[in-house]
Amino acid sequence: MTAIYKGLYKDSLGTREIQIENDFNTLTTEIDGVVFSGSEFDDLSVDDKSKYTAEQLAGFTFLRTPIYQTDRFAETLCNCLFEIAVPQVIIDRLNNLQFYSDLKIEISLGNARNDRPGTGIEYEHVTLSLEIADKIYTGTSGYFESCFDGIRDQIRDEYHLKNCYGCMYGDYSVYGQGSFGTMLCFRNQKEEYSKVTNKDEYMELDAPYRHVQEIYCCDQYEIRKKGAGYRG
Repeated sequence: MTAIYKGLYKDSLGTREIQIENDFNTLTTEIDGVVFSGSEFDDLSVDDKSKYTAEQLAGFTFLRTPIYQTDRFAETLCNCLFEIAVPQVIIDRLNNLQFYSDLKIEISLGNARNDRPGTGIEYEHVTLSLEIADKIYTGTSGYFESCFDGIRDQIRDEYHLKNCYGCMYGDYSVYGQGSFGTMLCFRNQKEEYSKVTNKDEYMELDAPYRHVQEIYCCDQYEIRKKGAGYRG
């Protein structure tokens, strides 16, 4: 399964129209003839720099991070902004309807930190917006989870997000998470997960089915109950 989203890429050189291909494991996009891929928006990198000229690569800013226990470095795109629209299914519980609405995603990645080189970027800002029944609901954070939390709190029980974020069996690691795409799916142990109400019970579960993106949805989706799992 692959989805393609249209959007914009912005940096110091201006604004370009782009497409992002998502197989729900990897994001891939071509910018000014250079192909980038990664599991998250903040780890997009060039697979093989030898395919491109120095001039092609000179227009981009990269965060250079040492790869643990090697003499190599990971170089990821930064100092830029992405704006894309992703169709999402919304459940209208009051009227027993389902419909699509574009989730507008804006991700702003700061420059590499000068005070501590190789340790990260200056900031990462994420804004998610949904328009439902002529109203716009917005969440802002550094993480998709927190942005979706903000939207959920605004739409209350009238609407539900039919995606992995809004699913009964989607949760996060107790050890931390990335900004996007590091949800854990517990569809392989639905009964056990449904009984979890705190961190200790959560950590007793077997390994999850797999990692999933917040914006993905499979055929085993169920509306999430309040207070369920580790994230509540």
